[in-house]
Order: sequence, then C-alpha cells, then structure tokens
Amino acid sequence: MNVRMPFYYGGSKMLHNQIDPIKLSKYVINYVSNFKDDMSHLKLQKLLYYIEAWHLVVFDEPLFKEEFQAWVHGPVIREVFDHYKDKSILNNLLPKEELDYNLDDYLSEEQIEVINDVLDEYGKRSPYYLECLTHDEKPWKQARQGYGASERCEEIISKATMRKFYREMAYDE
Repeated sequence: MNVRMPFYYGGSKMLHNQIDPIKLSKYVINYVSNFKDDMSHLKLQKLLYYIEAWHLVVFDEPLFKEEFQAWVHGPVIREVFDHYKDKSILNNLLPKEELDYNLDDYLSEEQIEVINDVLDEYGKRSPYYLECLTHDEKPWKQARQGYGASERCEEIISKATMRKFYREMAYDE
C-alpha cells in the first residue's frame, strides 16, 4: 500500500504546542465528517497516529505527550481509547461532537495545516486500509516484535522510530 506524502514544509525549529489527543479527536471526527465519511474508533486512532507521525517529521517534536501502544489492530493512545470505549469499540461509529474550542487557540497555523493535510490524505481511507497500512510499517512492527498476530500487546511505539521511518519515507533517505 502506498500513500503519498501529504505535504512539504520547511520544518521550523521553533517550539510548537502540544494538545490533548482527546481534544484533537473531536476536531478529527468533525473534519472527517465533512467528507461524508463515518468515523470509527479504529479509524480515529489511526488518524491520530498519522497526525503524530507527520508532525514529528515536519516539526521534529511530538504533538501529544501521550504514547501510542502497539495493539493488535494498530497504534492506540490508551487515553483516547478509554475516553471513547463506552461510545464505540473498534468498528462502531463515533458520534460527531460539537467543538467547544477553537483549534487555533491551542496550535499554530502551521500545525493546523499539517493536521488538515494528513486528514485530507488519510481521512477518506477505510479503517481497514489504515490498519493494514500501519501493520506494514516499521514503527508498529518493531514495537510488536515477539508478539503473535492476535496477542495482546501494550508496548510503546517509539516516537524516535516514527520520526526516522516517516522522514525516510518523505525524503527518500
């Protein structure tokens, strides 16, 4: 599976803000609903993962302090899972939520542009496609090393590995 790099930025060295992934989840759900596309818990987790991956490439800094775990169906932020587990599990649809904040109160214009570019590129993809994509990439594979395909795993996906892998993909290094 091949997905084009969604954007090119110079990647400034200034410090960028971080955001609570649950707060960003509301934005992601609303943004993707503009495509007339449904949002499952599985898809939300993968979109957050790719947002973090490309944020690491562009800004060399994480967008979330929270870590991704290498679960059976792909990368998961435990805190986001816990927040939505009563509303949706795996492929059940998440309800659209009213935004009670402006994203630009938390993040820079450049950060929002990266997020939107990632959502434009990956947001129209199916949850299964995104799951397969993450399963075919080094960061998730490396974190799950030694685990069976259906074996529970809560190993952390290294942000350094994510940064290196996606930077190499972006710049053909």
